Amino acid sequence: MPRLAALVSRSSMVIARFLGCALAAATVASCSDPDPITEYRYGAYEGDAYPNRRPEIVIPDGGMGVVTDSLSDTISLIALETGERFGVRPVGREPVTIDGPRRVAVDAAGGALYIALSYPSVAGATGPHAVHGGSAVAGYVQKLALDDLRILGQVRVKANPGDVVISEDGRRVVVSHFDLKRALDNPGDLEAARSSLAVLDPDAVLPSGSAEPRLIPVCKAAHGIALSRPDGARAYVACYGEDALAIVDLTDPDAEVKLVPVGPPLSSGDHASSYGPYAAVMSPDGKTIAVSNTDSRDVRFFDVASETFDESKTILTIGAPYFAGWTPDGSAVYVPTQVPDAIARISVTADNREAVSRNISEQCFRPHLAELDEEHGLFIVCEGDQTVRPGKVLRLDPETLETRSEAEVGLFPDAFARVAAGAR
Repeated sequence: MPRLAALVSRSSMVIARFLGCALAAATVASCSDPDPITEYRYGAYEGDAYPNRRPEIVIPDGGMGVVTDSLSDTISLIALETGERFGVRPVGREPVTIDGPRRVAVDAAGGALYIALSYPSVAGATGPHAVHGGSAVAGYVQKLALDDLRILGQVRVKANPGDVVISEDGRRVVVSHFDLKRALDNPGDLEAARSSLAVLDPDAVLPSGSAEPRLIPVCKAAHGIALSRPDGARAYVACYGEDALAIVDLTDPDAEVKLVPVGPPLSSGDHASSYGPYAAVMSPDGKTIAVSNTDSRDVRFFDVASETFDESKTILTIGAPYFAGWTPDGSAVYVPTQVPDAIARISVTADNREAVSRNISEQCFRPHLAELDEEHGLFIVCEGDQTVRPGKVLRLDPETLETRSEAEVGLFPDAFARVAAGAR
């Protein structure tokens, strides 16, 4: 009991002292002085919340080439005059995952370019690009500024976007979907197996709240697109999964899609591709479309006026042909092939079928695309091994096909688009 009394007495003294200090604080500082209160006042911030610190792209005097590095999530910039890579910029939506920038379309007058983000598949897939075509993740199209590649807008499309093109007048952006997964998942339902074209209004591609694209069901595993000039009223689409070239009227949502077989049937059943049309490239005069068939290993020529293939012009290739390039007068095409890795210049006029070819396997692993610049040379995009070995861009002599220069780029480069000097 004495101990308890002592504790009660001590507690009472502490409480009394605390109350005494509290009361005294109102008159005099009889206890320890409290810390002074310091008030800070700041002026309103007048800058941007998220300032753009991207360095400006200075286009060389001879113009530049824009290359998509699909497994590096970058864009490589190539000086057309020298063939050197003078810049590399990150692109995409996610800083951690692979966005897979594939194809690219340039709108020089509008100061923008468009890239299709095609996310790689988790599981394996079949086709000319095993890493593409098997994803279940929705793709995106991003609109980037030409002067620094900042994002001007983006819109979600379907899974596995393939090609992206813009009409000559800059009023339509069209995207195909190389959706092998959709085709394989629906073997008995043709309509469900077919992928769509996404038609975008460039002015409606915004940082947020972009208008939904208009979707047009086309064919199984649609890929390369050629647009009529100048307004892009018609799209000609290589249908890898249906051995056909689709003709799509983009001005009439109710118009029926016409499928023109690239050749006579070579196998029975509706699940196999005998020809594998993959790329479609229009001639400079807009009268002919070169269709590259990777499975049958040939290039066939579609006459736009008659809507038929001219069998007399068919080019047989040893390797699988990909995106061909035309000469300015339309008299010849440059055809890159894989296995063997080669480039060929082939005349396609009735009185001249001259061909010059060169095996470039020592310099270029998996040539994918040929693009001619009259002043500076023939540019070849080389994919590399699509995993760890970087790709390249070769610059060749258009006549002899000898190498003038080469530049290493990122992993799995896929596309090449030219931008003239002074474009913004």
